[in-house]
Amino acid sequence: MPSVDFHLLLVTDRSLVREQSLPDALQEAVDAGVPAIQLRERDLATSDLVALTRQVLATTRYRAVPLIINDRADLAVALDLGGVHLRASSLSVSVARQIVGPRRLIGVSAHSVEEAQRAGDDGADYVILGPIFETPSKREFGAPLGLAVLADACRRASVPVFAIGGIARERIDSVRDSGAFGVAMIGGILGRADVGAAAAEMCAAIRAAWPPHS
Repeated sequence: MPSVDFHLLLVTDRSLVREQSLPDALQEAVDAGVPAIQLRERDLATSDLVALTRQVLATTRYRAVPLIINDRADLAVALDLGGVHLRASSLSVSVARQIVGPRRLIGVSAHSVEEAQRAGDDGADYVILGPIFETPSKREFGAPLGLAVLADACRRASVPVFAIGGIARERIDSVRDSGAFGVAMIGGILGRADVGAAAAEMCAAIRAAWPPHS
């Protein structure tokens, strides 16, 4: 099973980026220390998604930052990416594993304790659970789950659980104390006017919450 060796996962949404391209924003984030990126641009045609992915790879590869793509296990293999992230409507974990092989990461989105537990049991490498707090980007998934649900999911899941949804610097300690392995963020970095400064701030908070030696 591939190792999940990061505690911050930056999830993309190019509609949030201000006054620059998504690749340029991700360049700033990587330069500031963001350790992993999930490319989540689900509305793009395949040719456009491939072109965007290649642009982002030019940024991530030289820093050895894993680039994980939403849904497209085929592109994860074709472009030699770090992994694939699955939604409930995506391929099953077992089928995705047959496609991407044993060395690439497979993440799964979960919106309940049961889904988080099942993803681990099915062979996922990590789970992103949310929304934990209120956030505009996750309203389609219902009311915030809260820290008690996060704690229960972390107890029951057999793989690392990342919290998503309304994650801000002042909430990181409470998320860690609930048992989360890390956090996934969208607007908290990409929605800020200075992406590099926001990424540096969050990376420092993550290092403080999950020290490298721990």
